[in-house]
Amino acid sequence: MAAKRRIKLKVIGKEYPMTIQQNEEEKFRRAAQDLNALISAYKTRFAAEPEDYLAMAAIQIAADKVGLEMDRKLSDEEKALTELEQEIDDYLNKI
Repeated sequence: MAAKRRIKLKVIGKEYPMTIQQNEEEKFRRAAQDLNALISAYKTRFAAEPEDYLAMAAIQIAADKVGLEMDRKLSDEEKALTELEQEIDDYLNKI
């Protein structure tokens, strides 16, 4: 079992303490950096409340995640079709 670690992540200037698996620290720190960068990009485009920037960033990140899941599903389906095609070719070659 991986060791737990307490870290503090800063998002929009506010610190958030978290307890995470030690081997996931880099992932969480990079996620906070990416989130802050995305929020900064939104701030340069228009004026809004901090929670609005967070909401927009959350929507963008969630949409990216869904896109990756959809791509993976298509990739899995392509793999299944390729395997099926190979089985059909093998069967036809036996006839």
